[in-house]
Amino acid sequence: MRRLLYLFAAVALFSTQAFASGFAVKDQGTKAMGMANAFTAVADDASAAWYNPAALSFQDGVSLTVGGQYVIPSVKYAGASGAGKMDKKNHLIPFGYISYNSDALPVTLGLAVNAPFGLSTDWTNSTSTFAVTGLGSVTFSELNLVNVNPVASFKINDRLSVAGGASYVKARRVAFNTTGLVQSGNGSGWGGNAALFYKGDEFNVGLTYRSRTKIKVKGRTTLIAASSTSNTDVSVTLPDMLSAGVAFHPSDNWLVSFQYDWVNWKTFDQLKFNYTPAFPGVGASITVPENYKATSSFGVGAQWSYNEKMRARFGYSYDQTPLNDVDFSSRIVDNDRHFFTLGYGYSVSEKTTIDLAYGYIMVSDRTQTASSNTAYNGTYKANLHIVSAAMSHRF
Repeated sequence: MRRLLYLFAAVALFSTQAFASGFAVKDQGTKAMGMANAFTAVADDASAAWYNPAALSFQDGVSLTVGGQYVIPSVKYAGASGAGKMDKKNHLIPFGYISYNSDALPVTLGLAVNAPFGLSTDWTNSTSTFAVTGLGSVTFSELNLVNVNPVASFKINDRLSVAGGASYVKARRVAFNTTGLVQSGNGSGWGGNAALFYKGDEFNVGLTYRSRTKIKVKGRTTLIAASSTSNTDVSVTLPDMLSAGVAFHPSDNWLVSFQYDWVNWKTFDQLKFNYTPAFPGVGASITVPENYKATSSFGVGAQWSYNEKMRARFGYSYDQTPLNDVDFSSRIVDNDRHFFTLGYGYSVSEKTTIDLAYGYIMVSDRTQTASSNTAYNGTYKANLHIVSAAMSHRF
């Protein structure tokens, strides 16, 4: 058990993020990713601790899933501020899950350690110049978060279970820099989650809810022109989310799953950076409007168990963007997106499984003409390649 705790600590330490829909990172399990994350009504490995903790009641003994994904983003820009591309920085995002079900306990316990939110954009070496009045040009942005989520699941009867948990989110680094302003900080916040799972003979139904989480960040900011540094605080509110899914077996060796996700991005309305003491020529604060809108996404995934040891998976999902045209900035480049996935699972033994997955995110081209800062106007083209691997073991 001590080795498992060390492993989870390592996951939390090395987590890093890449931009996603808004700044959510949906791919938190390899098996789930192979089915385009239509996994709320499936949740049949330890990653259920994240996707639907109520499903843990139907897993026996101790289960462990560890893995990660490697994200390769590409963003290009052409418009009012020139033409160029974002510095291409790939990202490794690890995750880990464990569950414990024993007849000695009335509940099943689980733990998820992952990075479901984050962003990293870097225009430092780009030939494009996104000028911000009085503060130079946008360079580097990062929101690096780690989520630690213990859960407990209670089986009401042989078909139905419910679950709840607490979520501790650590912002390891929040940075929004320009050529004239360098600011960085860290902080944390608490949230919660609840779930329901119905396991039938022919179909399953899953429902999960995650509360919003307010993170209070404190750090330091340097105004380069004035050669001065101030204490900084800013709050970031992560959205509450609802996921609903249904999965069924059209035949003995096929599993098909559908999922709907709602994300209340309205919680991300602005970023207000407060400076103590106030900066000369800048003042005591800077407010960056965001005004995100709530979004919906739809996904479908399938698994074909073509023999006793091997399974093929594939899926598709469509995600709406929460960004609006007026408050858009180059710090978060996003638009409606299509996600295509393939996956493969191999049972090494009765207790150990290896899963692999590949995903391609096709982001719709975004042509900006109405940004409040005209420096952001232009055409943005983006896509992402994602590869993921995980191992699951039942003790």
